[in-house]
Amino acid sequence: MDTITAQEINWVALEDQGSGTTSVTWDDLTSAPSSHSLLEEEWAETLQTIPVDLEETARETKALQRRREIKTATDLLRLVLAYSVCDWSLRLVGLWAVLKNIGNLSDVAVMKRLQNAQAWLEILISAMLKARRVELKAAHPVRVRIVDGSSISAPGSKGTDYRIHLNLDLGSQRIDGVEVTDVSGGESLARHPSQPGDIWLADRGYARGPAVGGVLKAQGEIVVRIGWATFPLEHQDKTSFDLFAWLRQLPATEPCEQKVMITTPEGRFSLRLIAQRLPPQAAEKNRRRVRKQANRKGRTPDKRTLEAAGYVFMVTNLSSLSWTATQVLQLYRLRWQVELIFKRLKSILDLDQLRAKGPALAQTYLLGKILAALIIEARTDQAAQRCPSLFGDTQRPISLWRWTRIGRDFLFNAVRGHISWHHFLNRLADLSRYLRISSRCDRQNQAAAARVFLRRLLGPQALAPPALS
Repeated sequence: MDTITAQEINWVALEDQGSGTTSVTWDDLTSAPSSHSLLEEEWAETLQTIPVDLEETARETKALQRRREIKTATDLLRLVLAYSVCDWSLRLVGLWAVLKNIGNLSDVAVMKRLQNAQAWLEILISAMLKARRVELKAAHPVRVRIVDGSSISAPGSKGTDYRIHLNLDLGSQRIDGVEVTDVSGGESLARHPSQPGDIWLADRGYARGPAVGGVLKAQGEIVVRIGWATFPLEHQDKTSFDLFAWLRQLPATEPCEQKVMITTPEGRFSLRLIAQRLPPQAAEKNRRRVRKQANRKGRTPDKRTLEAAGYVFMVTNLSSLSWTATQVLQLYRLRWQVELIFKRLKSILDLDQLRAKGPALAQTYLLGKILAALIIEARTDQAAQRCPSLFGDTQRPISLWRWTRIGRDFLFNAVRGHISWHHFLNRLADLSRYLRISSRCDRQNQAAAARVFLRRLLGPQALAPPALS
């Protein structure tokens, strides 16, 4: 067979230039990056978004100890993200690890390594958030931070098993703090360290005296919606403030405010009570929701709760010289942005599709999702630096929904890497334990039972696989 040298290919390609065809040189053919190398390069770039030494932190937290199969912290992190971002089962993660030459692990071995990674992931997340806070504080001395929590249910559960506590930096639309707890971890401003100049937006669940007092003592500022029964207000002389008597005097449309005091373990503080009467339709909608929730629990709604449903009222320590009552109400409406963050996390990253039943594995799964969200945000910052006009446009802003979806797909591909069908077939014999039905399964597989039944009736040749041509 004739062979063609590099010089001949170069010459043939250049000769075709006169015919108008695209010329390709030998250097182009040999230097063009393959999909495999591009994806591995993207995985290496993904690791650069985490500002901490992976090996050292994995060793300190004992996430990586014996190194028999998983030999590096990079491989362990990839294993975690394959489970949490790619949403594969433990067996599929083990199969993928074999194909990527990461390690030969059973599903139980994968589970144990994931369970041991919980403390390590918390350190990685904390390091990313700490670095981000430094940048945000330098760029925005006064920051608006929105706090909220979201419930997560374990497989088969009908209630709350875990809770994600998150605070959002409103100006940058970035996650500024996050914590994963079990159901006993209640919502509280105390979970989120406050700095002078921070403005905190929170709903009624965070209106608790001790936590609010901690923010005020730290010279933070608040805009917190309150409930009529859980946040006692006082006059200057320490007598109780009659909230309903004041609400009934409000005009039909205009917001009003009143100076009040609160007593907390951190001391007494002066606040502005701001309230506005809701339109009749909105008030009635709120009352229907109150009645529905009470009926679900077999209770009769309190008359004061039904009356309070006709108003929106909150407290703040923002200066009345800089913030009017109307502006404070407008600022509080922006709290909805944190709900949109949770919606994207659940709809695009499947944060609420928890598959793990054990607490350690569930924590790893949820922390892996959060780490993925922070990586996507770090890549968003890179894109904003590359094209600031696109990300700074307020007339036609970027769709955060579509952008998060794109970021999720890029991260998925970087974690998974390139695996060809040919490579899969070549390793098929090594993958049998991942592909076969578990030996612990008590029920007989119906498809296998059907093959046995038909083989008895028709003979073995009737079910023989077709010959490959």
